[in-house]
Amino acid sequence: MENRRTFIGMSGALFLAAFVSGAAAKDAGPAAMTEARFWSIIAEVAPYAADREKQIATLRASLEKLALREIEGFELIFAQQMHASYSWDLWGAAYIIQGGASDDGFEYFRRWLISRGREVFERAKADPDSLAGLAMPDSVEDREFEEIAYIALDVWGEKSGRDPEAMPNPAPMAIGEKPSGVQFSEDPAALKKRYPKLWARFGVN
Repeated sequence: MENRRTFIGMSGALFLAAFVSGAAAKDAGPAAMTEARFWSIIAEVAPYAADREKQIATLRASLEKLALREIEGFELIFAQQMHASYSWDLWGAAYIIQGGASDDGFEYFRRWLISRGREVFERAKADPDSLAGLAMPDSVEDREFEEIAYIALDVWGEKSGRDPEAMPNPAPMAIGEKPSGVQFSEDPAALKKRYPKLWARFGVN
């Protein structure tokens, strides 16, 4: 799965240009997927946080009801949320919660964070230390959700009859792009000061 696409955000104009395709043109569905609708679909997944298979099945069922261009819009907004959460503040939080966080691990952590719903996601972006109060699974692996990024691709491929990789791509990850904000220090004292609540709960990791 490591070679599947990773997305970041772009300006609105570039996103729209990137989403022009033959497959979309042949589809009669609406072109737009609003953020509100995106998060309403995620809200159907969030209650099953303890059941990964149920989450996958629920999201797949929701996406299968959409037109091709709506699925592309869902993928676009997912990419935007991934980019919006690409910050050193959140990476440091993931580092404490997971007992370490590689590039891939932080990416999968952010996918999991999106799956928890808009309220949790937005609060965590504004104050990563707020994650200390979030109910979480005991397993580190269950705080990552790699597969969620592939469901829209697969459904689009099935509905279009095309290779999923032919789905219009919002944007590849920019080589060398750095997270926003100030990089965290791995020094325990610095982490405790920056994330007091998270350190109190997960610092033993």
